[in-house]
Amino acid sequence: MECAALNERIDKGIPLAKALANANRPQATPLEVFKLARKLWLESKRISINDLANAVGVSRVTLYRWVGSKDRLIEEVLWSFAKPTFENAIRDTPGNGVEHIVEVHRRFMTALGTFEPMRRFVYENPTAAIRIQINDPNSAHGRIIAASANHLRQQVSGGHLEVSLPVARLAEMITFTNGALLYSALVGGRDPLPAIDQACIISELLLKGELSEKIKTGRSTKSKHHP
Repeated sequence: MECAALNERIDKGIPLAKALANANRPQATPLEVFKLARKLWLESKRISINDLANAVGVSRVTLYRWVGSKDRLIEEVLWSFAKPTFENAIRDTPGNGVEHIVEVHRRFMTALGTFEPMRRFVYENPTAAIRIQINDPNSAHGRIIAASANHLRQQVSGGHLEVSLPVARLAEMITFTNGALLYSALVGGRDPLPAIDQACIISELLLKGELSEKIKTGRSTKSKHHP
């Protein structure tokens, strides 16, 4: 009897035994975790690694191995909205050249800035919203920069745009400026449209090369009152 009880306790700790004991329950996958996190984010509910692990029936270690970190998971959720939004903005914006590019970014920022789940997330989680704006190619923000750079390259290769700065640097500056102005408005609970207008003015100046010399030298115009 003691041997049987011991074997039973051992068997319950083996992954196969656990799976067989829950044969009627669908096996969890990373995609299932993502879908659940996306649903929670849309409903403005707290995303917790513990809660997600319990909900899908895996350990915290397994979940961390699947998603990397809570921030990485949220970035994937954000990117799942940002990617099609940017692609739709390109598709739906007529023309080419500077005006086309500026309008693409205007539509992109307006769509995100007026998307209620995004507004709530940034307003209620300003530190997290700023933290994920890191210049990491794998982050949501980094992928927006890459998408913007690809769009600029298409415009350049098509003969619709001439740039005085490297395309990657130009895309980075436009994306960081847009993000800073838009996030500032959302964190402050303000109407994002004036901030978007400001961002578009700066983007136009960058695209036309009117700020390029100052950017290249890294210097601003000094006041007459300062040596």
